[in-house]
Amino acid sequence: MRRNVLRAVVALVAAAVAVAGYLQVHGDFQRWSDESALDGACDGLLDRNVVRGVLGAGAVEIENERRGAGLVRCEVHVYGGGAVEIRILDTSQAGQYPDSLFTGSQAVFAVPVGHGWSGLFGAGREDVEREDLFSATEYENVTTSLVLKCTGTRSPKSLYVSVTTDGDASLDDPAERPEFTRIATSTASRVSKVRNCGAKLGKSVSSLGLPVTKDEYEPLGTADGTCSGIPAAHGLAIATETARGGAPHERCLLADADHRTRYKLEAYFGTYAQQQLFLAAEDSFEGTPDSDTPAHQRDPGGRMSWTSAKCPDGQALFTLQPWADGGQRRKYPRSDADLAYERAALRAFAERSAKGHGCSAPATP
Repeated sequence: MRRNVLRAVVALVAAAVAVAGYLQVHGDFQRWSDESALDGACDGLLDRNVVRGVLGAGAVEIENERRGAGLVRCEVHVYGGGAVEIRILDTSQAGQYPDSLFTGSQAVFAVPVGHGWSGLFGAGREDVEREDLFSATEYENVTTSLVLKCTGTRSPKSLYVSVTTDGDASLDDPAERPEFTRIATSTASRVSKVRNCGAKLGKSVSSLGLPVTKDEYEPLGTADGTCSGIPAAHGLAIATETARGGAPHERCLLADADHRTRYKLEAYFGTYAQQQLFLAAEDSFEGTPDSDTPAHQRDPGGRMSWTSAKCPDGQALFTLQPWADGGQRRKYPRSDADLAYERAALRAFAERSAKGHGCSAPATP
């Protein structure tokens, strides 16, 4: 319903200004509407031809917003076409924006962009009841996020670009899926040049995996992605995973034979790890990751197990959380057998994840 209302409003506004441009300024917001509006969107960091190629040639409305140091945000709406939100962030400021780095949702795992890019491709999900009473899956809020490692002497250490498409989206056709990444990759290329980043850029994205829904299980013993190598023991038999491919964030869920989730494992690299460590330093609980102690820690209350490794782009962080269906951390005491399995699972997960990113061997849990 919200998306339909948004489209109706955008259509009316765009139709009203199709022949006459205008600029409105309200504090940190700027709304532009004319044929050249794309040239000024997001500080001029968008490729006008690419945006037009993806969203269409209709009348355009732009909303620019600055949200403090290091973050630029804009929205692009095209009448009769599509709408996107673009965020560009100096990652040294990522700790100031806890929700700034895209990791996917709890229900849908983001997959690696690949093709030489350090990034994620994911989507939200709606469960829709159709007339035949069968549940169907529709994706919404499709996001491509990219991290640029800068080499310039007068540039930020790294930059982050994300593009979110808000609206009904079909991702089922593998041939059409790469279209969702074009604005992100073209913007990243321009950002790297304008901000003197000098990052090594990826190639054109010609293929993409489909985001993985939480209920896509497979036997743990045959896992060959982010859950590979984790022992199928201690009642754990089912895994939900994505492929590996240089993504800055990786995830693995472990479940028992009845498909009840027992553990969640995550890996963070580069600016993703820096943000997690920054947030942990703000946390008042003991047993959270400590950037000054790159080794395994365990909170006796069962909050988290973690370890770390040294990587080309800084310290990586690997975590394990006991989990219960419904998204709640298990708070009851764990047995010695539980703890022994957690050490083995975290070690296997961290070792393979670190190796895939060219990192040193993680500290032994």
